[in-house]
Amino acid sequence: MADDDFDGLPMYVEEDQEEVEAEKQKRRQQSRQPPPPRVTPEELARREFNRAMARKLIEYDPKLGDSYYTRVWFLDFTKVDIDEETQYGPMRYTDSIIREGHELIDSLNMLCVKIISSDVGYPISLYGTVILRDSLDLKCNYIFRRDRDNCQHINSQGESLILTGPSRGVVFRGNAFFEIDLKIREGRECDDKQFNKALIDVVGSQIRSVVQRETVDSWRSEVELIFAYVKKALEGTIEIKILSGPESFCGKITARTTDVSSHTLLYDSDVHGAITVGDDRVIQLLRRVVSVADITGA
Repeated sequence: MADDDFDGLPMYVEEDQEEVEAEKQKRRQQSRQPPPPRVTPEELARREFNRAMARKLIEYDPKLGDSYYTRVWFLDFTKVDIDEETQYGPMRYTDSIIREGHELIDSLNMLCVKIISSDVGYPISLYGTVILRDSLDLKCNYIFRRDRDNCQHINSQGESLILTGPSRGVVFRGNAFFEIDLKIREGRECDDKQFNKALIDVVGSQIRSVVQRETVDSWRSEVELIFAYVKKALEGTIEIKILSGPESFCGKITARTTDVSSHTLLYDSDVHGAITVGDDRVIQLLRRVVSVADITGA
């Protein structure tokens, strides 16, 4: 065999030795690292419980022909009751001292929930809930809630639900979640039909305009959520007091912000009846909270 046949052998042997040493060094470093934390039986049980709860929130939608989550599914259900209502109300910081440099948070104003179409025609009697969950606590903040004995009657396409919330300003740190669960009342409760049921995720990075529209095609209907994005928001709480005159008020009261032309319905005597305002003469509003942009640039 010629000498030239052995010219490359030492180089390959050295490379093999370098790889072996590198592997040894890697094992030594790994041996010095703390072992991964041991998963306790309690943690395994918690994870399995959360997975089981999340599976219950998946429902088949016959209109779409597939299964979807209908409620927020990523909560720790060992600590959170998915049906618990937010404990935070409006005017939490009315008497607080706001420090200089405090950064305001974005918000959403719910403008309306419109019935775009009904696969079962009209008129229909609707009941159920529309919930808005935000970054503050992810708990239920109802914008529509009626039981079976207090249905709203929808007579034609394009009518809107009569909203009664949110109960406080919406804290929008990039995500908010709508949960829709509307049913049609029939003669007997066992014959009631699902009208719309869905989970809608509002993602801040996808917002391109002040007024946002989310169309929800589900079960036997098409529903449109219309809301306004409010940047660097302040929570406005409204109270209307009758200073003189009759102790009841007939008509409608609406509010709007300068950057959105749509009006928010605060009071409608056709809904309430001509309500006596009580000893303090304050009108009981459908909604009393709106978010407004801070135009001072604070």
